[in-house]
Amino acid sequence: MTRNMSRGQVEGLVRFYLDDRLADANEPPGVREAVIQNLVDRVDTIKQRSGEQIGQLRSPSSQRIPDAYFNDEEEIENAIQLAATGIRAARARAGFLTADARRFEASYAFSLAPSARWALLEESSRVPRPGTRHHLLARSLTPIPWQDNEAEWPPPTAVELEGTRRLTGQDTWPIRVAERPYDDWVQIGMFERQATLASTYPKQPSRQLFITSGLEVTGASISIDSLPVGTNPPNIWLAPYDHLLPGVDQASAAEMLEDLQGPLTTIANYGGQRSAPHRGRGVGLHPFSLVPRLELVAFLNLRPESPTVRQCLVDDQGPALVGRNWRGFLIHDGSYTPLAPAVHGTDLIVRPDLYERLEDTLDKNRIQSGITVRYFEGEGNDMEYD
Repeated sequence: MTRNMSRGQVEGLVRFYLDDRLADANEPPGVREAVIQNLVDRVDTIKQRSGEQIGQLRSPSSQRIPDAYFNDEEEIENAIQLAATGIRAARARAGFLTADARRFEASYAFSLAPSARWALLEESSRVPRPGTRHHLLARSLTPIPWQDNEAEWPPPTAVELEGTRRLTGQDTWPIRVAERPYDDWVQIGMFERQATLASTYPKQPSRQLFITSGLEVTGASISIDSLPVGTNPPNIWLAPYDHLLPGVDQASAAEMLEDLQGPLTTIANYGGQRSAPHRGRGVGLHPFSLVPRLELVAFLNLRPESPTVRQCLVDDQGPALVGRNWRGFLIHDGSYTPLAPAVHGTDLIVRPDLYERLEDTLDKNRIQSGITVRYFEGEGNDMEYD
C-alpha cells in the first residue's frame, strides 16, 4: 500500500472520529496534521488489529459492529491527546502568543477531551426491566417469539391494538409505577422495542415489535400514523430550563402548555450534541431514551441533579422526574455471534404531587392517553437500532 493510500485512510478515520471535536475547538492549527502523521505509517497494523478484534466478536456472516472499544478508536484517541499537548507551542510558532496559558489550555481541553457523558447518564439510569406499563400492554411483558415456528406471530397484543391510537374511558387513567422506590409515581411516557435476529436453521426471519404509550395535551384529533412521543435533544438532563428557554418562568410555561398540542415526552436525539458517542462504536448510546418536554420542566420548576450522574430532575423535595432505561433477554442468531439484547426500553416517571399539579393546571380533559403498537418482519441478519 502506498503512503498516499495510507494517508487517505487515516484522513477518513480522523474525519469519522474527530471532526466534531476539532470543529468545537475551531480547528486548532497543526493538530489534525499531527494526528495524521502519527498514524499514517501504522494504518495497516491498526486496521489488521481492529479487523481481528471484530472477527473474534461476531460471526463471519454478520455485518453488525460488536459493542466494544476497538483498536482504531484507541489509537486515534491517543494521537489527538498527544497532539493536543503541543497546541500552545504550535500557535506560538505561527505567531500567536498566549497570555493566560492555563485558561487557554483549559478551553482546548474541554473541546478535545473524550466525552461519554450521554452514554454514562443513560447507563447509570438503567434498571431491571420494570413491569409498569398500560394494562392493555400486559402481555407484551413476554418478549416476542424466536426460534419457534409454533409460536404466534404477530403477537396478540399487536393484533388487538392495531389501529388504536387514542385510549378512552378508564383506559385513560394515569399509569402508576409499581417498582420501588417510585411506588405510585405516574408514568408519563414509555417506549420499548423487542427484536429478534434472523436464523437460517430453523429458517426464521428477523422480527421487531415497537410499543409506545404516553400522555398528550390536545383537544384535536390525532393522526393514526403518529406516535405519542416526539423528538428533542437531551440537554434538559444537564442544563437548567431557563438556559434552554431564555426568559421562561413558571407562569409563562403554564401559558405555553395551555397552547401545547402534542406529547409530554420525547425520544432523545443526540445529533449535534458535543462529543456524542457514535452509535454502535466504543462507549455507545442506548438505542432509545426519553426526555421530558422543556415546557413541562419549566412549569414544574425542576432542575438537574447536582452532581448530574443519572437522568433525573429534582426540586426542593428531592427527585421529581426520572428517566429509566432497560435492556435484556439475551439471544443470538444460532451461530457463534455474541448474545445481543432482545429488549430495549425506556420510560419517564413523575412524582404524584407534581402530576396532580399538572392535571389541575392543564384541565384533566385535555390530557389524553396515546398508544401505538407496530410490528415488522424481515430477512436481515441483524437487528436495526435506528
